[in-house]
Amino acid sequence: MLVQPTLVTPTSPGSESMSTSTTHPDLSGRRVVVPGGTGAVGEGVVRAHLAAGADVVVPTRSQERADEFRHVLGDAADDRLHLVAHDYTTFPGAARLADEMERRLGGVDDVVAPIGGWWAGKPLWEIDENDWQSAFVGLASAHMAVLRAFLPKLSTRGTYTLIVGASALTPVPGSGLVSMEQAALLMMRRVAEAELTGPRRIHALVLGPVSTRVTGTAEPDWVSADQVGAIAVAASASEARSQEFRLGNRAEADQALAHLQAGRPARTGTVVTVSTMEPKDGRREDLVALLAELAPRIRAEPGCLRYTVHHTHGEADGPLLVIQEFTSIERFRQHSKTVADQIPRLAALLAKPPVPPALFEPVLQ
Repeated sequence: MLVQPTLVTPTSPGSESMSTSTTHPDLSGRRVVVPGGTGAVGEGVVRAHLAAGADVVVPTRSQERADEFRHVLGDAADDRLHLVAHDYTTFPGAARLADEMERRLGGVDDVVAPIGGWWAGKPLWEIDENDWQSAFVGLASAHMAVLRAFLPKLSTRGTYTLIVGASALTPVPGSGLVSMEQAALLMMRRVAEAELTGPRRIHALVLGPVSTRVTGTAEPDWVSADQVGAIAVAASASEARSQEFRLGNRAEADQALAHLQAGRPARTGTVVTVSTMEPKDGRREDLVALLAELAPRIRAEPGCLRYTVHHTHGEADGPLLVIQEFTSIERFRQHSKTVADQIPRLAALLAKPPVPPALFEPVLQ
């Protein structure tokens, strides 16, 4: 079964999507791919990223579907919307899409994946192989194909946001295959988080009932598609660490948005620090080993853009130069607190006591 690019939550349908008063952060220049963006929830994600100034790529099943979606978006469908007729649900298809985005836009900064589908009607002991392939293998494979193709290609500060339904956490009788598949996707995210290095992040938005333009009567506490979009935009802009956000109601959605907004980078420009370290006689290899040990931890810190170690050209036994770059002075100060417990280990390997690094702020950016 071809996975339909729409997300249906395992709950009763909601009402027409409500607008949000949230002021979106500025994502001008960011390149965002939204597989599943033509669905009812995906529409909210696409609208929010366009409103934030991003270039948004939405793969669709056909040119006809692309034209329909452009009509749905109306005035929001400006020249930053890129509708591409492309099947991303297979490994080769997703890989070709990622390569095409690099050629067209020069790279990808963020992916928001509201890829979904629904299956219902049988207890587990009555399913057949076709059920299994469509409701579990097909859906899980589409998500895995997209993550595999795009996650390694994200820019340094890129964000991957997975969108699933609450059946990932709550078993739905008669729809057990979807419950199992959604739970598997959350574990996929957790494994990817454990395997990622550097400042890139991977989030999950776990949706309860959602009010969209295609649903019927909605409860007042249901999250709207616009709210989902606002949270996805905040996840792209924020430096908050990788995590899962449960959006079962409006209060949880407001809490998630506030959390992500609190982690939004300060607009003071990047800062670069330079440290010179002269090792004690016979301890240079130990110093290099310690700096290499700290590298993954530092690169994974919020706001870290660079952590590199150098030596003078042609002088392999001389002092070491450590260069670090952070998105803001606040992030660098937090980094200094985080690594303070390592100062005694460094000092034991240095010929001179460590001194605070030279700090450089931007003149031109």
